[in-house]
Amino acid sequence: MTAQYTQPTSERRQELLKIAGESERLVKDEERKKITTLSRSEAWKKEREGAYPKRIRLSQNSVAWLLSDLLSFIYQQVPTNKKPD
Repeated sequence: MTAQYTQPTSERRQELLKIAGESERLVKDEERKKITTLSRSEAWKKEREGAYPKRIRLSQNSVAWLLSDLLSFIYQQVPTNKKPD
């Protein structure tokens, strides 16, 4: 069973972005892959299972993700006993 992805609160989004030294922005697929290291097909499978952030459709042929959603996804993969304070 795959753990479900939980969307971060707006406060948590800001915290994650601050830690990463980034501001909120849309991330296209090539950068998404570098950030999460998941292939397109694996990310799509996890998204369908509810275990990955949902993509945002920009046009018929273009999608993106919020950077804060991807950062939150990564953080949620870290075992609870290993998360930094």
